[in-house]
Amino acid sequence: MSIRKLLIYGALAAALSAALCATCAAAELRGAWVTSWSHGFFTAQEVDSTIEAAKKAGINALFIEVRKFADAYYDSKIEPRGSSMAPDFDALAYTIKKAHAEGIQVHAWVVVYRAWCGAKPGPKDPNHIVNKHSDWVMLNRDGMNWAGEGIYLDPGVPAARDYIVSVFEDIAKRYNVDGIQYDYVRYPGGQWGYSEAALKRYYADTGATAKPDVKDPKWLQWKRDQVTALVKLSHDRIKAANPKIAISASTICFGSAPSDFKNTSAYAGVCQDWKKWMEEGLIEINIPMNYKPETSERSKKSFRGWTDITGKWRGKGTVYQGIDAENQSAANMLTQIDYCRSVGQTGFVLFPFNAGKRRDEIASVLGAGLAPAPRLGVNETISDNARAAREAYDRGIELAIAKQIAQAKAQFGKAIELDPGYADAYFRLGRCCLKESDYAAAKDLFSKTLAVDPSYSAAQKELDLLAKRK
Repeated sequence: MSIRKLLIYGALAAALSAALCATCAAAELRGAWVTSWSHGFFTAQEVDSTIEAAKKAGINALFIEVRKFADAYYDSKIEPRGSSMAPDFDALAYTIKKAHAEGIQVHAWVVVYRAWCGAKPGPKDPNHIVNKHSDWVMLNRDGMNWAGEGIYLDPGVPAARDYIVSVFEDIAKRYNVDGIQYDYVRYPGGQWGYSEAALKRYYADTGATAKPDVKDPKWLQWKRDQVTALVKLSHDRIKAANPKIAISASTICFGSAPSDFKNTSAYAGVCQDWKKWMEEGLIEINIPMNYKPETSERSKKSFRGWTDITGKWRGKGTVYQGIDAENQSAANMLTQIDYCRSVGQTGFVLFPFNAGKRRDEIASVLGAGLAPAPRLGVNETISDNARAAREAYDRGIELAIAKQIAQAKAQFGKAIELDPGYADAYFRLGRCCLKESDYAAAKDLFSKTLAVDPSYSAAQKELDLLAKRK
């Protein structure tokens, strides 16, 4: 072969290699978790700042904590509104709108079983699920309901399972999120799971007649099966509502990585059989919370051990490492990211990425190694009419806040015309009528709200108040 041909083939090979590398880079998910424990998405301005910080850092996927303890940082008729969020602000909807425009994915991060972790003894709101269904609350073997992390709902109670899944299904139906990510999808420890309702089912399922020991293999497997039952039910309902939503879980990887999954703290300690979920396709993405910073040789070894072994336990899915962004430098984070890449993993998620000096400090250093991030494909499966209705509704909210009631009414009316099943639009239009003292129209609109959504308690409350006016 002539030197000229060798040079041509070499150039072609280099071009092909560059194209393949570009394709690999485009597939890399560079994620960050934003918690609801501090600022980051409570207002439109906070969301805008978070997206700008993500772009600066080279992040292309945001995991937003929209359910902290049976509450909602979005527009929910099932659970109470999350604290700190600006009035009439839908944090999830706004984040999706602004992030998608930048090619940044939005994953709804939901805490599954933990239902309260505020002040003891529990939530004061009588409508909170912990108070409405105290029989669903998890107990330990001594009958106590407060785990170190708060109050949990018991995986062994099917009614609690159905309720939790209905929350996730509601998100999947109404928001074009790119993913739904489970957290706390487990027991808090071996001593837990002894609610009366769960024990009754355990006896019926297994033939046991006495309260099981915490280390009873039959009991532990039954508990794993209860968690897996929720994961399967949730998978089926989310995919039926919106098959483009990716399902992920942030999973336990305490201590050093064993060679046998059954010896992990996830499987043996908290009954979280995520290896099985990956093998059966119940989750598509596993994100081990591999928070071992590059600050000691032992920690470095543990991070690499878990990275290696979770890659082997990926089943049918994908593994992204959860990386500590709080207790190590940005340079160390980049070192861990490079290690993940070296073993063939195509993504990572940093924890946390909330507003503050820490984020400002690390964003520029991360960006030097990561930015600009490749744009990811985003989920745009909600219909054009539904999207237009949401835009009209959002505009109506802005006008109502500005006390431009006539214009707000026009926007809510437009939302209803585009989407006749838009309960929120009926309700807000009714509230506008109240501001104009048009009580007959308000009553009609609140009644229509309940006709569309019988669980809309705020509409019923308004009707009750109107009835007292007589």
